[in-house]
Amino acid sequence: MANLLARAFHGLNQVRRGLATVFGHSFREPITKEYPQIVPDITTNFRGRLALTVNPETGDHLCISCRQCERVCPDKCIEITSAKSAETGKLELIDFKIDHGLCMFCGLCTEVCPTYCIINTNDFELSEYAREDLIYDLKKLTLSQDESAFYFERKEMPIPKPKPAKAAPAAGAAAAAKPAAAAGAAAPAAASAAAPAAAGASAAKAEAPKAEEKKEEKKEEPKAEAPKAEEKKEEKKEEPKAEAPKAEEKKEEKKEEPKADSPAAEEKKD
Repeated sequence: MANLLARAFHGLNQVRRGLATVFGHSFREPITKEYPQIVPDITTNFRGRLALTVNPETGDHLCISCRQCERVCPDKCIEITSAKSAETGKLELIDFKIDHGLCMFCGLCTEVCPTYCIINTNDFELSEYAREDLIYDLKKLTLSQDESAFYFERKEMPIPKPKPAKAAPAAGAAAAAKPAAAAGAAAPAAASAAAPAAAGASAAKAEAPKAEEKKEEKKEEPKAEAPKAEEKKEEKKEEPKAEAPKAEEKKEEKKEEPKADSPAAEEKKD
């Protein structure tokens, strides 16, 4: 019996505590808000949807295609497409894609960005009907000039310096025309000064082959005369050989003559 009374008393005490809480909040302002008509105040360091900012003053895109955010991303949800410019020789951004279905909103990409281009916004409404809709391209990621100015002020980021303006085509053409005119005026004087030197050089070049030809002719002449001298020597050698038989014939004739005269001499002696 005593146990039953104790349990009844405990139940009535809990009811009293619940009614006291209800009556206490009946005279207070509500702590709930009618979302989405009233959006709660979000802190500055809230890591929401990723976005790309532009220069708040000029509207130039701040991405320089350094790919640091792509390399540091642990989920590999960032993909950058760029190409080298033929005029400046620097990389130019072509496309920038982020898959928010893979992103875990760690904020590493925002920390390594040197130009404060990629940031975490206060947008946390990312519900879509298809996973492909969670892949944001460059057009969908880029904020407007006013939105970029809001986040630069809210996050206390330094405003980047504007890019150097390109020279006007007319001014560039005029500047190019002046050196061309000066070069054209200097060209005749340089040509007249260079003409004698060129003529002398051409004459020297023309005379050089002639001198070489004369040297070659002189070298060839002794070679041509050498066979003639050898022929003369051979003729001289052959002449004594031809005369030698004649001398022998004469000696034989002289020897034969006394033999023929010997009978006449014997007759005279008799």
